[in-house]
Amino acid sequence: MKQRIITAFAILAILIPPIIYGGIPLRILIFTLCAIASYETVSLRSEEPDWLLTILTFFSIVIMYNVNDNYYLPMLSLFIIGLFFISIVSNILDIDSLSYVFLISIIITIACKGFIAIYDMGIFYIFYIGFACYITDSMAYFTGVKYGKHKMIPRISPNKTWEGAFGGYVSGFAVSLVFGLIFLKIPYYVTIFLSLTIPIVSQLGDLAFSSIKRHFDKKDFGSVFPGHGGVLDRLDSLLFTIIYSYAIFYMFNLLV
Repeated sequence: MKQRIITAFAILAILIPPIIYGGIPLRILIFTLCAIASYETVSLRSEEPDWLLTILTFFSIVIMYNVNDNYYLPMLSLFIIGLFFISIVSNILDIDSLSYVFLISIIITIACKGFIAIYDMGIFYIFYIGFACYITDSMAYFTGVKYGKHKMIPRISPNKTWEGAFGGYVSGFAVSLVFGLIFLKIPYYVTIFLSLTIPIVSQLGDLAFSSIKRHFDKKDFGSVFPGHGGVLDRLDSLLFTIIYSYAIFYMFNLLV
């Protein structure tokens, strides 16, 4: 528990300064996280991943993240062809594993695009989403440890309980609503809607990535963060929430 709390504060200390400063430090942070996430994704099938596939996955994410939307589909097609080529010449991946590498890579790419689009709206929008996820995740954990009795989906995540999920939802909703109504310059009904739904999406993202880990019989995606696992273990709910928020802002024509 102590290690988990210390690591959580260390993660915040690493993430917040580049987000506040923006520019090159933020780009470096994004690319670093993408590189580690690429390694963790390819490592799902084997403890010794194919480095060629890791590099391909990373650069594909970076390229698709940077290209104009008009070129997104062609670049995506090249990525798919590249993945199949690597799977043919390598014994590391089969079609089953390949599908997960592809899925996670697309999720990361869209989340990166969404992050930058939301960041351009203002830094408080990023903090709003981040706090909502962080509070939901943290309070779900602590509430579950303290009061959890009824297992949620044991075959996917044995430790998650309905009590924990409820505690995380209520806390995430309350904190994000107060923060959003104070700092976000968008219609109040959009803030209320997001605050009501983000804690749900956040926990669904956590469960989705947990199901992938269980499929490959993994406890964590990695070990870069002591007590927390890997980058994907920490960003699972955030990736889903950013994509969701990006879609909502787009639907309400709020993107700048």
